[in-house]
Amino acid sequence: MQKSISALVLFLLTTQLSFGQVPLPEIWTLQDCVNHAFENNITVEQARLRAEIARNNLQTARYDYLPNLSLGNNIFWNFGLNIDPVTNQISRDSRQTVNFQLSSNWTLYNGGAKYNTIAQRNHDLKAAQYDYEAARNDIGLMVASAYLQILLNKEIAAVAREQVRITNLQVGRTDKLVKAGTLPEGERLQLEAQLARDQQNLIASENAVMISRLQLANLLQLQDPADFEVGSPQLTLPDSSILERPAANVYQVAVDRQPNIRAAEMRVLSGEEAIDVAYSGYLPTVSLIGQVATNYSDQIPNINGSSTQILPFGFVQGTGQRVVVPQEVPIQNGIKPFNDQVSDNLNEVVGVSLSIPLFSRRAVANNLQNAKINADINRLNLEQVKNDLRQTIFQAHNDARAAKLQFEAAQKSVDANSKAFDYARQRFEVGALNQVDFETAKNNLASAQSQYAQAKYDYIFKIKVLEFYLSNQVIL
Repeated sequence: MQKSISALVLFLLTTQLSFGQVPLPEIWTLQDCVNHAFENNITVEQARLRAEIARNNLQTARYDYLPNLSLGNNIFWNFGLNIDPVTNQISRDSRQTVNFQLSSNWTLYNGGAKYNTIAQRNHDLKAAQYDYEAARNDIGLMVASAYLQILLNKEIAAVAREQVRITNLQVGRTDKLVKAGTLPEGERLQLEAQLARDQQNLIASENAVMISRLQLANLLQLQDPADFEVGSPQLTLPDSSILERPAANVYQVAVDRQPNIRAAEMRVLSGEEAIDVAYSGYLPTVSLIGQVATNYSDQIPNINGSSTQILPFGFVQGTGQRVVVPQEVPIQNGIKPFNDQVSDNLNEVVGVSLSIPLFSRRAVANNLQNAKINADINRLNLEQVKNDLRQTIFQAHNDARAAKLQFEAAQKSVDANSKAFDYARQRFEVGALNQVDFETAKNNLASAQSQYAQAKYDYIFKIKVLEFYLSNQVIL
């Protein structure tokens, strides 16, 4: 019974820990990798949080139109000569006083600073959102590049594996011929040495696959990359018609779609609004003020009524007769209660405040000058971002053209070396070709196949980069 309860508790705990967690795929597609990077990459998350800060700043600027409201409380202990703030009497008695105030200040006009600040914060929010989109695009390109690198290394490893298989077959055939006395022992030893070199190449290529997997896993912020494995999709060659478009045309489309350009444009608009905000420092401020306050003092007596007392007033001159007068004397009973004092001492204030800046020790002038300088910096940054984009696209366009030519040349090289290897193998099998020439043909084919794989994936990626600048999406 206890074992059953323990098993149930363990099951519930495991369920609670795993609840809400999305299971990771066993075989990762490119889209899986991109989506995971969007959700977990640190750089993307930092950009998202900066956009949240910008959103909060905009909300703060909007709420700044409302009046504020504050509740204040002061407690004082006075010793020596002092004036009671409630009774305004001078006394040397020690006293304790308490005051409360509920106040509000509503700025009706401050030179348009509130309105311009809202406009500035709105541009800042849009810039941060475009920065977030740009961060997603950057991580998408990085993931696609790392993903293709894994596929490339896998193909190179497959070529190395095929070379080992071919060499193994040749070693077995040569071993039989050596035992039959047809070939000398040296032929087999040369093949065994070549087999060792091929196995070395295979180990190096498989290690390259592992390293590229670890690099992509680190990009995805995976905690345990040991079980990380990507799929092997059949990638078709991209449509090269995009190369027929001039690089300048690609740039004209991209400059209106790339989020980093839009972010820089928003910062230019934000800088212009900042100038108006700084200029408002020269203008007057009109505010509506309201306050409710009350006081308490431990020196105010509690009056419960009065009594009539006969007090001497003087004497009649000549007769000496005593003169008395009746006088009402209040009856005190301790200190007046706190609640009674608070209600009795209540006072309200409503007023309008006008503040006209006359001299600010050049603070407003310098702020305005700095705002204009920052606006110029933002405009220069926009031009710099556009220039960088133009240079990147022209470079990418040229790289894509070169990659296409290299791919076509590599394809021809593989075809030629495949035919040369088939011919060399036929001659080697009948003894018309020596071991060195055969290995040369085999190695030439392996090198051509590896270069073909590299040229193919480089060509695919370069074309996809150009397509990204047109569509603002990474699609394989």
